[in-house]
Amino acid sequence: MTLEAGFRIGACDVLPLEGRIVTAAGSLRIEPKAMAVLLELARHAPAPRTRHQIEQAVWPRCVVSDDALTRCIGQIRRALGDDAQSPRHLETLPRRGYRLRSAPGERSAGAARAEVESLIVLPIRQLTPSADDCLGDGLTELLILRLCALRGLRVVSRTTAMSFKARPASIAEIAAATGVQWVVEGSVLQSGDRLQVVAQLIDARTDAHVWAADYRLDVGELLPLQNEIASRLAAAIGVELRAESGAGAKAQPTLAPQVMRDYLRGRQLIALRTLASLAEAARLFEGVAAAAAGFAPAWASLAECEMLLAHYGAPDVPRLVARSQRHAERALAIEPASAIALSARAALRFFFLGDPDGAAADTQLALAHSPSHALAMVTAANVCAQRRDFAQATQWMEAALLVDPLDVGMNMNFGDHMILQRRYGDAVRAFERALEIAPGHRPSLLRASWAHALAGAREQAQALLARIAPAEGGDAAWLEYAALAAAAAGDRQLAAQHFEALERLAAERPVAPWALARAAAAAGRLEAAIVWIEAAARAHSSSLPFALLTPAFDALHGEARFLAVAGRSPVRATAPPAAPAPAS
Repeated sequence: MTLEAGFRIGACDVLPLEGRIVTAAGSLRIEPKAMAVLLELARHAPAPRTRHQIEQAVWPRCVVSDDALTRCIGQIRRALGDDAQSPRHLETLPRRGYRLRSAPGERSAGAARAEVESLIVLPIRQLTPSADDCLGDGLTELLILRLCALRGLRVVSRTTAMSFKARPASIAEIAAATGVQWVVEGSVLQSGDRLQVVAQLIDARTDAHVWAADYRLDVGELLPLQNEIASRLAAAIGVELRAESGAGAKAQPTLAPQVMRDYLRGRQLIALRTLASLAEAARLFEGVAAAAAGFAPAWASLAECEMLLAHYGAPDVPRLVARSQRHAERALAIEPASAIALSARAALRFFFLGDPDGAAADTQLALAHSPSHALAMVTAANVCAQRRDFAQATQWMEAALLVDPLDVGMNMNFGDHMILQRRYGDAVRAFERALEIAPGHRPSLLRASWAHALAGAREQAQALLARIAPAEGGDAAWLEYAALAAAAAGDRQLAAQHFEALERLAAERPVAPWALARAAAAAGRLEAAIVWIEAAARAHSSSLPFALLTPAFDALHGEARFLAVAGRSPVRATAPPAAPAPAS
């Protein structure tokens, strides 16, 4: 077997000539030096290779920093989906070197053919420093949302795309980090209400510029422009761009310049995912909808804001849910194919309305019109998990990660799903991936502490909790997860101490009833846990659909009052859309 022609490591196909590794979750490119390191290890597997031997083989005439090989090893591990702490494939031998644990095998037939190609729209550069700061980011999102309707091409989400705004990278580095084959770059130059927009398409495999165009237009004409650019990109790549449907498809409106700016600013704010930013975005979208009542994206974006505000626990959840429903319906009456509106309504139905069947139907429609819409994929995964179809839930979460690989929240949500499935080792690895993206991300650190404890790694759990010591004046999230981790490690007394501290804190300031219910159950205070989960139901907690799945409440499954609140949602005829087949 000639290794350069391709080989197999576990369930992963390595294609050295193409510089990529294909797994069940998709295809990732790795840089040439990382592939050379992998080839050197494969040639000698399962025998170990010292750092010096690898460096001599890969960098024969260079002085190499210690970081170069370490970075290559990390890149290989990420592409293989491996874990340094419990390696399946690539093992570190302390003070010696590295080795592949088994010899390479024959690669799968057709591995190269089955890949679904993907595209990223890099943040569009704003060349006028004093111009509206929302124009570049807003145009980036407009284009991504429209390109999500491409058939046969995976479009990377806004969150991952925007991560390259603060840390510019080469085309090769972007392809290695995201697995994309196509890169869209652009810039916008502003003079008053006039814009010059430049866009170009690059083949990341060859660094060739495949298509470019230069447009001059008014700010209010950005909506027709996104359609024009998307159509030209689809033609250049050779894929189908699904036509928009409904009344809104007949002609994209030309908005007044300030109305267009408010819409773009709202889309920029909604991506921040804070209560303050969402409230401001909702205010802007209300103004846009009042000025352009036939503009479906304004109503859909307003519905999305209100759904997210309810999901994050803003005051008066019933009012927010009712408004979000009404605005989603208004958007869909204008544009039945609006993926934003369909995804918002699906989330409402799943989290607040006890209607998983309706949520499944909405996600199916959203993904039919916009196959790369990450929020719809996550809702599909949630529906499948609630129905205990864990294989499909995992496939949907993996599909969402393919379009949003560098989103810390998406990686964290994957870890949450792994906890629901009792796959605690996989949960730990998911939270570690989230922390690679954002090393100090507190929610991921807290979840990782619980996952370690559930996996039997008590010392690691304690070390993480110590690393993120509670904030002064009380820290509800820390106390909740400290109680959960203590109970998982078998220390019910310590869990009770944390729960009691959380109750005292709740007497002084608002604490989510769901958090109190989980901490009470961890402490073995089952009556208190039931009282608090009843309070969570009255507060319309969006966590309730997972009450029967989370290991936090396992001790309550025999309690009638708990089951009355947690209630199993009926599974009727409507099924969630079939999860995409794992990419080979």
